[in-house]
Amino acid sequence: MEKRIFDLGGKKLLIVDDDPVVRLLLKITLTSWKNTLFEVAADGAAALKRVATTGYDLILMDLQMPVLDGFETARAIRSGQVGISNQNIPIIAISADLSEGAKAKCLHLGIDEFLLKPLDTTTLYGSIQFQLGDRLRPGNLG
Repeated sequence: MEKRIFDLGGKKLLIVDDDPVVRLLLKITLTSWKNTLFEVAADGAAALKRVATTGYDLILMDLQMPVLDGFETARAIRSGQVGISNQNIPIIAISADLSEGAKAKCLHLGIDEFLLKPLDTTTLYGSIQFQLGDRLRPGNLG
Protein backbone atom coordinates (compact mmCIF):
# COMPACT_ATOMS: atom_id res chain seq x y z
CA MET A 1 0.00 0.00 0.00
CA GLU A 2 1.41 3.38 -1.02
CA LYS A 3 1.81 5.96 1.73
CA ARG A 4 -0.19 9.14 1.20
CA ILE A 5 1.78 12.35 0.98
CA PHE A 6 -0.04 15.50 1.98
CA ASP A 7 1.69 18.65 0.72
CA LEU A 8 0.32 22.16 1.15
CA GLY A 9 3.02 23.80 -0.92
CA GLY A 10 4.12 26.27 1.77
CA LYS A 11 0.64 27.69 2.42
CA LYS A 12 0.05 29.27 5.82
CA LEU A 13 -2.97 28.25 7.89
CA LEU A 14 -4.50 29.61 11.08
CA ILE A 15 -6.03 27.10 13.51
CA VAL A 16 -8.66 28.66 15.79
CA ASP A 17 -10.08 26.44 18.54
CA ASP A 18 -10.52 26.86 22.28
CA ASP A 19 -10.02 23.16 23.00
CA PRO A 20 -6.32 22.45 23.64
CA VAL A 21 -6.77 18.78 22.65
CA VAL A 22 -8.23 19.73 19.25
CA ARG A 23 -5.44 22.28 18.74
CA LEU A 24 -2.86 19.61 19.58
CA LEU A 25 -4.42 17.06 17.21
CA LEU A 26 -4.53 19.60 14.38
CA LYS A 27 -0.91 20.60 15.09
CA ILE A 28 0.18 16.95 14.97
CA THR A 29 -1.74 16.41 11.73
CA LEU A 30 -0.44 19.53 10.00
CA THR A 31 3.13 18.96 11.21
CA SER A 32 3.07 15.55 9.52
CA TRP A 33 2.25 17.16 6.15
CA LYS A 34 4.93 18.53 3.83
CA ASN A 35 5.43 22.26 3.28
CA THR A 36 2.77 23.29 5.78
CA LEU A 37 3.00 26.45 7.88
CA PHE A 38 0.49 27.22 10.60
CA GLU A 39 -0.20 29.27 13.70
CA VAL A 40 -2.82 28.80 16.41
CA ALA A 41 -5.28 30.99 18.29
CA ALA A 42 -7.45 29.92 21.23
CA ASP A 43 -10.44 32.15 20.45
CA GLY A 44 -11.90 34.49 17.87
CA ALA A 45 -10.48 37.66 19.40
CA ALA A 46 -6.94 36.28 19.25
CA ALA A 47 -7.62 35.09 15.69
CA LEU A 48 -8.68 38.57 14.56
CA LYS A 49 -5.46 40.06 15.95
CA ARG A 50 -3.41 37.48 14.04
CA VAL A 51 -5.36 37.91 10.80
CA ALA A 52 -4.90 41.69 10.96
CA THR A 53 -1.11 41.35 11.11
CA THR A 54 -0.29 38.10 9.30
CA GLY A 55 -1.09 36.85 5.82
CA TYR A 56 -2.94 33.54 5.97
CA ASP A 57 -4.01 31.39 3.06
CA LEU A 58 -6.76 29.60 4.98
CA ILE A 59 -8.43 29.53 8.41
CA LEU A 60 -9.62 26.37 10.22
CA MET A 61 -12.01 27.58 12.91
CA ASP A 62 -14.22 26.13 15.61
CA LEU A 63 -17.65 27.72 15.92
CA GLN A 64 -18.31 27.48 19.67
CA MET A 65 -15.63 29.40 21.57
CA PRO A 66 -15.54 31.80 24.51
CA VAL A 67 -14.63 35.48 24.13
CA LEU A 68 -15.60 35.61 20.42
CA ASP A 69 -17.18 32.63 18.68
CA GLY A 70 -16.45 31.43 15.17
CA PHE A 71 -19.60 33.00 13.74
CA GLU A 72 -18.73 36.50 14.96
CA THR A 73 -15.10 36.03 13.98
CA ALA A 74 -16.13 35.09 10.44
CA ARG A 75 -18.50 38.08 10.32
CA ALA A 76 -15.64 40.42 11.31
CA ILE A 77 -13.29 38.95 8.70
CA ARG A 78 -15.87 39.03 5.91
CA SER A 79 -16.88 42.63 6.73
CA GLY A 80 -13.29 43.83 6.37
CA GLN A 81 -12.71 44.70 10.04
CA VAL A 82 -9.24 43.13 9.84
CA GLY A 83 -8.38 44.51 6.43
CA ILE A 84 -9.99 44.49 3.02
CA SER A 85 -7.27 42.15 1.72
CA ASN A 86 -8.32 39.55 4.33
CA GLN A 87 -12.04 39.48 3.46
CA ASN A 88 -11.75 36.53 1.11
CA ILE A 89 -9.48 34.20 3.09
CA PRO A 90 -11.08 30.75 2.83
CA ILE A 91 -12.63 29.75 6.16
CA ILE A 92 -13.38 26.13 7.02
CA ALA A 93 -15.61 25.73 10.07
CA ILE A 94 -14.83 22.73 12.26
CA SER A 95 -17.56 21.85 14.71
CA ALA A 96 -19.36 19.05 16.51
CA ASP A 97 -22.67 20.90 15.95
CA LEU A 98 -24.74 18.74 13.59
CA SER A 99 -27.64 21.18 13.37
CA GLU A 100 -28.88 22.56 10.07
CA GLY A 101 -29.06 25.94 11.80
CA ALA A 102 -25.29 26.01 12.32
CA LYS A 103 -24.65 25.05 8.70
CA ALA A 104 -27.12 27.67 7.45
CA LYS A 105 -25.53 30.35 9.62
CA CYS A 106 -22.10 29.42 8.25
CA LEU A 107 -23.39 29.77 4.70
CA HIS A 108 -25.02 33.12 5.50
CA LEU A 109 -21.79 34.47 7.01
CA GLY A 110 -19.66 33.43 4.05
CA ILE A 111 -17.88 30.52 5.70
CA ASP A 112 -16.63 28.43 2.81
CA GLU A 113 -16.97 24.92 4.18
CA PHE A 114 -18.30 23.06 7.22
CA LEU A 115 -16.53 19.96 8.59
CA LEU A 116 -17.74 17.86 11.50
CA LYS A 117 -15.50 16.83 14.37
CA PRO A 118 -13.80 14.46 14.72
CA LEU A 119 -11.84 15.29 11.60
CA ASP A 120 -10.58 12.67 9.20
CA THR A 121 -7.11 13.51 7.79
CA THR A 122 -7.97 12.72 4.18
CA THR A 123 -11.21 14.71 4.32
CA LEU A 124 -9.44 17.64 5.97
CA TYR A 125 -6.70 17.66 3.34
CA GLY A 126 -9.24 17.39 0.52
CA SER A 127 -11.22 20.33 1.91
CA ILE A 128 -8.12 22.47 2.31
CA GLN A 129 -6.95 21.54 -1.17
CA PHE A 130 -10.38 22.39 -2.62
CA GLN A 131 -10.58 25.75 -0.83
CA LEU A 132 -7.08 26.77 -1.90
CA GLY A 133 -7.83 25.75 -5.48
CA ASP A 134 -5.21 26.94 -7.95
CA ARG A 135 -3.17 28.43 -5.11
CA LEU A 136 -2.11 24.95 -4.01
CA ARG A 137 0.37 22.68 -5.68
CA PRO A 138 -1.38 19.29 -5.78
CA GLY A 139 0.06 16.62 -3.51
CA ASN A 140 -0.02 12.88 -4.01
CA LEU A 141 -3.21 11.44 -2.56
CA GLY A 142 -2.38 8.06 -4.18
